[in-house]
Amino acid sequence: MPPTIIPKVLEPGATIAFISPSARLNEDFPDVMGRAREVLTGRGYKVRELFTRDTSIQSSIKSRLSELRTAFSDPDISAVICTIGGPSFTELLPALIVDTELHGVIRANPKIVVGHSEITGLHWFLHALTGLRTFYGPGAIPELGEAGSVDDEPSPLAFCVRNLFRAIASGEALGDVPRSTMYAPHLAPFFSEPASTQPPKLVPTPAWEWLRPGRAQGRLFGGCLTAMARLHGVRSIAPDWRGRIVFFETAMGDDDVSGNPLPRVLAGVADLIAQGVFEEAAGLVVGRPYGYDSTEMRDAFVGIIRGLLCEGRMAEKNFPILFNVDFGCATPMVTLPLDALAVLNSDRDQFTILEPGVIRVKRS
Repeated sequence: MPPTIIPKVLEPGATIAFISPSARLNEDFPDVMGRAREVLTGRGYKVRELFTRDTSIQSSIKSRLSELRTAFSDPDISAVICTIGGPSFTELLPALIVDTELHGVIRANPKIVVGHSEITGLHWFLHALTGLRTFYGPGAIPELGEAGSVDDEPSPLAFCVRNLFRAIASGEALGDVPRSTMYAPHLAPFFSEPASTQPPKLVPTPAWEWLRPGRAQGRLFGGCLTAMARLHGVRSIAPDWRGRIVFFETAMGDDDVSGNPLPRVLAGVADLIAQGVFEEAAGLVVGRPYGYDSTEMRDAFVGIIRGLLCEGRMAEKNFPILFNVDFGCATPMVTLPLDALAVLNSDRDQFTILEPGVIRVKRS
């Protein structure tokens, strides 16, 4: 395992690159990509969109690998934000794992990398083979390209942007993980009408729920539940979970309306248990699940976690479990720095990140 590399704080006027290493939706949602660009340029940053039109599966793989290499090799680029998740990132892993030259480039010129959902694979690859700290946070589609104002505090856009830059543009310890007061239970209108500028409808956010009490300190690591279960089979990038505060979230269902089906959630958690993820874990944080918006549906989701992790053999473990935190496929979302030291404390209703996400380099 290479030593940890913490990227430098995002400086004013720096260049941020949009890349699409999984789903390739840039041309399907040009207005959304434009709004995401404006959010960043409005804060004084430069933006480059690295995207080449695909013509086949192999051309897509080749393009995505080339775009990734450009993003990490270009010294003018300081940060990389993945446009969206999608199930196809693992197509790139065989080439990325053997590309030791690229590993060296990344270690010599580390950058901020942000993404969530199936971008879990990129996070795991970078952690295992380069040591780079990355950030589980928003993409251009839908989060940064959401309709709304960055100055409108209840809006998902304002929450996402504020917490993204809190994680990547400040050299201060992140402190208590914030909680949204409102959230969007359904997909943004632009997914069905790409030109729509209608903001998502919001409802009050349910409170955090401690499924098992306790106190823990450890380094954060995790990702999208179904991706984690698959990626554990890629031995060269599977992490060491000992002493970790594990986090996972669930993606939306195949119909883009409902949440990930309960049997799939059950299988994913069972897979992680069988893979030994929780044998020596310090704690667990579960993201607010997309599509589980009624009390009855949330209770069913929670029932799986309780049934597998709080009963039976796993009941002997005493790590705390916190449910319903704003990250992953939730709207809005916080940005979590992977491998950062964090604390869970149910008595204080506390989830706190003790370190900065980035480092500020002193100028000589």
